[in-house]
Amino acid sequence: MVLLTCNLAMAQNQVISGVVTDATGPISGASVKEKGMPTNGVVTDAKGNYTIRLKGTSGVIVISFVGALPKEVTVGSRKTVNVQLEDDVQGLEQVVVIGYGKQKKITLTGSMSTITGADIRQNPSASLQNTLVGRLPGFFSQQRSGAPGADGATFFIRGISSYNGGSTTPLIIVDDIEYSPDQFAAIDANEVENISILKDAATTAIYGIKGANGVVVVTTRRGKLGIPQITFRSEYSVMKPTVMPEFLDAYESAKLYNQARANDGLAPRFSADDLQKYQDGSDPYGHPNNDWKKILFKDFSSQVKGNFDISGGTEKVKYFVSAGFLYQNGMLRNYGKEEGVNSNFYYNRYNYRSNLDIKATKTLDLRIDLYGNLGVTNTNNIGSAFGYNDIFYDYVSFLSLAPFNYPVYNPDGSFGYSKWQRDENPNYNQNNIVGRITHYGYNRKYGNNMNLVANANQKLDFITKGLSVKGVLSYASTYDYTRSMTRDQFPSFIYDSNNNTYEPRDPNIYRVRRYFIGYGPGSTIRNLTTQVVLNYDRSFNSHHVYGTALTNINTVIKYNANSVYNFVPNNFKGYTGRVGYDYKDKYLFQFNAAYNGSDRFVSTKKYGFFPAASAGWVVSNEKFFKDHVPFMDYLKFRGSYGVVGNDRIGDNFSYYYQQNYSNGGNASFGYSDNTQTGILEGTLGNNEVTWEKEKKTDVAMEFGLFGSKITGSIDLFHNVRSDILTSRGTVSSIFGVGLPPVNLGRVQNQGGEIEISYRDKIGNVDFSVRANYSLAKNKILYQDEPLAAYPYQQFTGNSIGQILTYQWIGFYTSAADIAASPKPQTTPRVGDLKYADLNNDGKIDGYDMSINGYPNLPNTNYGLELRANYKNFGFSLLFQAATNFNVRGVAEAIQAFSSNLTSVHQNSWTPEIGDAAQYPLLSLSPGLSSPSAYPSTFWFISGNYLRLKNAEISYALPKKLIERLKVQSIRTYINGYNLLTWSNLNTRYQFDPESNSGQDRIKYPPQQMINLGLSVTF
Repeated sequence: MVLLTCNLAMAQNQVISGVVTDATGPISGASVKEKGMPTNGVVTDAKGNYTIRLKGTSGVIVISFVGALPKEVTVGSRKTVNVQLEDDVQGLEQVVVIGYGKQKKITLTGSMSTITGADIRQNPSASLQNTLVGRLPGFFSQQRSGAPGADGATFFIRGISSYNGGSTTPLIIVDDIEYSPDQFAAIDANEVENISILKDAATTAIYGIKGANGVVVVTTRRGKLGIPQITFRSEYSVMKPTVMPEFLDAYESAKLYNQARANDGLAPRFSADDLQKYQDGSDPYGHPNNDWKKILFKDFSSQVKGNFDISGGTEKVKYFVSAGFLYQNGMLRNYGKEEGVNSNFYYNRYNYRSNLDIKATKTLDLRIDLYGNLGVTNTNNIGSAFGYNDIFYDYVSFLSLAPFNYPVYNPDGSFGYSKWQRDENPNYNQNNIVGRITHYGYNRKYGNNMNLVANANQKLDFITKGLSVKGVLSYASTYDYTRSMTRDQFPSFIYDSNNNTYEPRDPNIYRVRRYFIGYGPGSTIRNLTTQVVLNYDRSFNSHHVYGTALTNINTVIKYNANSVYNFVPNNFKGYTGRVGYDYKDKYLFQFNAAYNGSDRFVSTKKYGFFPAASAGWVVSNEKFFKDHVPFMDYLKFRGSYGVVGNDRIGDNFSYYYQQNYSNGGNASFGYSDNTQTGILEGTLGNNEVTWEKEKKTDVAMEFGLFGSKITGSIDLFHNVRSDILTSRGTVSSIFGVGLPPVNLGRVQNQGGEIEISYRDKIGNVDFSVRANYSLAKNKILYQDEPLAAYPYQQFTGNSIGQILTYQWIGFYTSAADIAASPKPQTTPRVGDLKYADLNNDGKIDGYDMSINGYPNLPNTNYGLELRANYKNFGFSLLFQAATNFNVRGVAEAIQAFSSNLTSVHQNSWTPEIGDAAQYPLLSLSPGLSSPSAYPSTFWFISGNYLRLKNAEISYALPKKLIERLKVQSIRTYINGYNLLTWSNLNTRYQFDPESNSGQDRIKYPPQQMINLGLSVTF
């Protein structure tokens, strides 16, 4: 007994040291813990070294690291224990984040995809969703804009299943707290540990009424046991548009203008002498030739990012504290002359985060997180025509900025103007564009987002082992307001070079007006969330049982100066449960359910029940499989079915069950006429309004071959969305009162995903190839549309977003062709677009429009990632492609003399070019060829594209040099975003392929970025 006691005492005080490595060398940050003593642990240093004093009786240490298989080592009497970890290629032991919990990847029965924070930090984009494109199967996105502060892509999980625009956004959860898309876009990538997208009922049913559109789950970085690590990261990017329209010069534009007038039977507007002067530049004031792209926009803009974080911890407190800075500059040239007045685009953001984990007692863990951001978005004020206030509208508009419209400056330095702009385009009689940029000031939006989360997790092992209860309290505050400094007039002059005289554009304006300061209160949102979670997780020999029970209450209060629902709380309440069982990581079962609801519905319709069941079979863990299929080391089948809801049937404060009234009409009271404004009945209320419901079915196979060098998965899904809120189309307007939308619509969405990767090592080179494919094709099953005159005009049975257009069948080639063809409502001319007479009535009218082409959202995505590491060098390429979608433009986007002219207009129809023309007959009145009045398949162009979305080359300084510098690591890198694009879209339009279809001008184009970065860890 005495000897046993002495040996036990010696084991309890044994000090063990060693080095943790993998196939490439020492591992920094690996966890070394004593088995049976979860609080006794250390983290390896930059050289992989560790030292730990054993306090328990097991005599076993457990070593783990992300991306490696955990390893248990019996210490015995040794004082030095070196351990080499093996890569977990499949990541089967990896713990992934699911709804309100975590689970080993091998036991997962639902469909999800995950990406690490280290991967997304290879993308320099300011908006977090832009870093996910091409990396996650099932993630669909379109980046419509590159404007500073507004460059975040719209995104969807497995496409869209509802034709209500506000009903397609995925739910976003950050550390178990719901976020808005704007809040998500503003998260600093440096703060992210990993991001998961949840796609099927097994993973989303736990969110019940909010989960039908899929869920994005973000886990932020937290402190780890060990000495403080200080990391500084600095980046500088240069940016330019992926596509920027190039317009013809004054000479070519004037020639085409004369050609259009001749086609219209009019005399030329520009004489031969005019054309000569435009060509040779001999009269720059009377015949200017402006390259507005060079005048208005810089060749490159810039972005600066910086991050500083500290992480570490003891057994009692772990911490991660981070601060980030971002500044995006805009494309406009700086014409401002007054201090403090910046008329360019820019975005300035400060992010901060403090994540603390506190072990209050042996059984009580506390988490306190404080985080948020401050942002300023600046846009220019140029007072464009028709209230657009958009420099890009002016840039593309022939009527606003034809290349010969006016000289920017007169000989005396004053702002120029012209009689052409004043007299021939009176509706576009805006002042000199450079003068407007110089003098008209700015509009600025300030935003402040602050979040506080307190979390307490109490182990209840005294009741039964594996039981715990967690309470969460979250308070979020979002506030924004606007400030502007603007004015609306300054003098400009029409210079006559013959007489050397200056005629004022407006004789009543002789000086620059003073600035006017404006202020807008914006909106304030207060969001309070409380959660109580009961968790159970326990293994009984080969049996593993786990469960979660949760109650969740969320209250949102909003103030907006323009809203009638100010300070009206929007309440959500729910109950959620999960029960799971697996046997030897082989047979897997899980049941999820949520019972929750919202006060946006009447009491009898507030709550709904959303169940889901899933199961899996890891065939590769069966003995017969291991014995007979040795080349396949992993094979798993899984499937799920369930019902999930979506309560985003309007904005957050839409109460469709309420009867609406409005002020209107007059009533007379008293002995004499005392007129008072009356009250009118508005849209009727709908007492039966409820949420959308979606039945989700998913089956999948996961596999690994040849020592898991080749891994992959195949997923197939079939979803049917019902009760989509729909405006009645089968009730005549003779009814006489506004009808509320009703839950009638049905949409089917189905498709699949394939992901496959190959990983190997040749000598000192580690390399991997990873490819993914996603298909999500929807079809409207019912939307209460009126019975169409012809089946080809029925939207039911087609995809969401398709439109009615005429079918283009060629050009009118002669007078005889016009006479022999069906008669359109507008008199055709030779060279006009010609359309099919679908109903064979001898006329071209609205009954000949049919549903054609693809919608604007791609239904197919591809991703291909290549990686390689050689000693201290790293290299990666990410290609992304999207197919099966259309883009079209109207008005200033393509229509000649509404739009500025491009090479496409030089290839307009003439007898010589004939059917090879890229554009119909040039005309100042396009009539039958108008893309707005007569939308047709001629204007549809496939948006299919392939991008080099991301690339990075990195270099980590050698360890000997790092030791001399007394730092843990130094890494420098150069990476890029939207680097190359291959698309056929420029055969007609000069759009980025992710542009919104049907647009009347370009927007601020998405940006191509090249970024240089440095990361130093002390």
